[in-house]
Amino acid sequence: MSPFRTALLASTCLVALAACGSDSKSSSAVETSGPSTTAAAPEVAVRYETIGGCQMMGPNCPTYVVYTDGKVELSRTGETTGVEVTGSIPAAEVKAFLDSLKDVNLTDLGTGPGTCQSCLDGVDTKLTVLGPDGPVTFDSTVVAFDPANAFFANVEKLMTDVRAVGELPIQQRG
Repeated sequence: MSPFRTALLASTCLVALAACGSDSKSSSAVETSGPSTTAAAPEVAVRYETIGGCQMMGPNCPTYVVYTDGKVELSRTGETTGVEVTGSIPAAEVKAFLDSLKDVNLTDLGTGPGTCQSCLDGVDTKLTVLGPDGPVTFDSTVVAFDPANAFFANVEKLMTDVRAVGELPIQQRG
């Protein structure tokens, strides 16, 4: 190889290295000290939707959404009007509920068949919980929400506090 080509190759490599920067400069510019200050966004821990008899006079069936940080949102099931009531319950209560799910086989609760309460002007429930492996949904028309089952008893205990956050004002169809 000619001395000219060798010099050209060497200068090209030096220009490329200069453009990339040295390892010590680039790593110190990127390094941060201490833990990340960006907190993960809260996830939906429980979604509790009701439908049926509460819709007879208007869109009055509530949907409760409970986040892992304890925030509670209340809206009208099936409506696009958005969240009407917000509040919170202790995040520790939500965490305790989610921790209780670790010992439950959510895919086979063995509570027997559900019933269609809305067929008789009652209220049916669709419940989604954040299980250890992701969201799991239960429909009261398919699975009986048996209060003798510890899982459903824990759901009802949590929902008692969630419902205390507030109520939807009654609306009548016009």
